[in-house]
Amino acid sequence: MELMDAVVVEDIGNVVCKKIPFPQCGDNDVIVRTERSGICSTDVVRSMKTGFYHYPIVPGHEFCGVVVQKGKNVINAVIDERVVVYPLIPCKKCVSCTKGDFNLCEKYDFLGSRCNGGHEEYVKCPAENLIKIPDGVGFDEASMTEPASVGLHANRVSGKGENVVIMGLGPIGFFTAQWAKIFGAKKVIAVDRNKHRFDIGKKVGIDEFINSKEVSISQAVKDLTGGMGADIVFECSGAEDLQKESIAAAAKHGKVVILGNPLKDLIVSKEYYSMILRRELSVMGSWSSLISTKEWDESLKHMKTGGIKAAPVITHDFRISDAKTVIEDMYSKKFEFSKVVFRM
Repeated sequence: MELMDAVVVEDIGNVVCKKIPFPQCGDNDVIVRTERSGICSTDVVRSMKTGFYHYPIVPGHEFCGVVVQKGKNVINAVIDERVVVYPLIPCKKCVSCTKGDFNLCEKYDFLGSRCNGGHEEYVKCPAENLIKIPDGVGFDEASMTEPASVGLHANRVSGKGENVVIMGLGPIGFFTAQWAKIFGAKKVIAVDRNKHRFDIGKKVGIDEFINSKEVSISQAVKDLTGGMGADIVFECSGAEDLQKESIAAAAKHGKVVILGNPLKDLIVSKEYYSMILRRELSVMGSWSSLISTKEWDESLKHMKTGGIKAAPVITHDFRISDAKTVIEDMYSKKFEFSKVVFRM
């Protein structure tokens, strides 16, 4: 039996790099040789604390590579073609799927959380989930297509705003900010407590920065927007304090778009409830992204033209043989990072 190297989570807190069987290609599948695989913060938390749907599991849903094998029914893939892989596998049968809302599928599969993903040398993928990487976009940049597309989807949900606030400068925050500029924002303000992320923010075009440890966020936003507040606030952190501040920072008729997975229960006090009520705020969710509406193609196109800058978001790369130490150190925050990528 042919074997390959993979990062395997065997139980909560038990991450190993080991040999596993080479995947078997189905008639409608391809095998992709992984070149880069980004480590999402949700992968870290699931690996070390909250758990996956089953074990063992190979994480990784932000990956790219080269097609090396394809099933007999596959006509949209070419051997040796460079591709990114959309990780969500919709059921195509539920009400959401019949409406084209595949990201809202009720019975979906997902590469890297429900079935094996990109933290392995070779990945079995549905052929229809492939998007070709255009010439001029490297593997490092291409591995960021998933978080970049999540940011694009959020901006499509919200629409245009002149003054935009990004709560939380993780990779999703950086890409959401860049799309807000492309969508026409005149001022993008970022909120975070980690100053090293402000340097990255400057490289990707963010205008103003607020250190949440030093000032009142909502007051600082008002000071930077002529007392009006933000037209759109993107909550990208999942942190309770920034969820509340997202409401407080929004202008009248403003929009609060929630992207970040919650870390705790959110209890909305009477004060914040009244802000939503009296300012006529719209609070909306934005979940994942879609390839059916060309969001991944758009991300890659703007990476090629320079409108989306992915390289500054990547701060570290490692081999998968380092996975146990890397994921444990990311969880315990032993080093400052933005996006960490496995380089195969």
